Amino acid sequence: MQALESPHVFFRRIIFEVTETECHVAMEDEHHYFVLRLGHDGQRLTSVDSTSRRTPWTICPQAAARLQEFVGQPLRQRIAVNLQEIDSKQQCTHQYDLLMLALVQAATPGHREYVCKVVGAMHEYRHAELWLNDEKLLDWRLRGTSIHSKDEFDQQDLRSIMPWAEQNLSDQLLEALFVQRRAVMVAASKGINLDLIKNAGEAMVARAGACFVFQPERADQAIRIIGNTRQDVTGPQDLLADL
Repeated sequence: MQALESPHVFFRRIIFEVTETECHVAMEDEHHYFVLRLGHDGQRLTSVDSTSRRTPWTICPQAAARLQEFVGQPLRQRIAVNLQEIDSKQQCTHQYDLLMLALVQAATPGHREYVCKVVGAMHEYRHAELWLNDEKLLDWRLRGTSIHSKDEFDQQDLRSIMPWAEQNLSDQLLEALFVQRRAVMVAASKGINLDLIKNAGEAMVARAGACFVFQPERADQAIRIIGNTRQDVTGPQDLLADL
């Protein structure tokens, strides 16, 4: 599959700053901006504090209270695809993902940065790349959710890849997949003008039960925050610039 040229490019940037007792993580893309400050004792998470700087819906910040369920979770060498004791559907998807990553990242002090780029973001044919500290880890051409690449991901499908990934991937590649898979999924919303959607309840046909906001008991209360999608992102340098 040839390289794709498209003006529709989606970026997501994640930065970790880790010390012997703290893990700070920030993530920004066109739709979201979260900053988390986590305490740890080298073995387990001891505290979680979250700030929602930019979200699509008014009640997204309320999901921060659910993150307290992560306190006491052990730090890990290998990312967990899910945790049986924490219901991801009752969490903010993006903050949940950051906590899952942080359980691994918090074990090693230092600075680390993921950058995701998806060209042709909302189209059938896409080109998705992922860097960690300027090293390219993933380079995919996608048709729908089917991966075409020159590595072990070739011919895998993002909708069903995780059981295979848990059994076959190294620690680093499993974590890279965890980051890239979410970025590709979020990138598809680049073709949607969220400002035309009054509240999350209007999108329940496609998204029902997907996360904290899209639960039947609260979706209608999640009002769209007009203008909260950034239109000025031309590269990763435009994200987390004020961090």
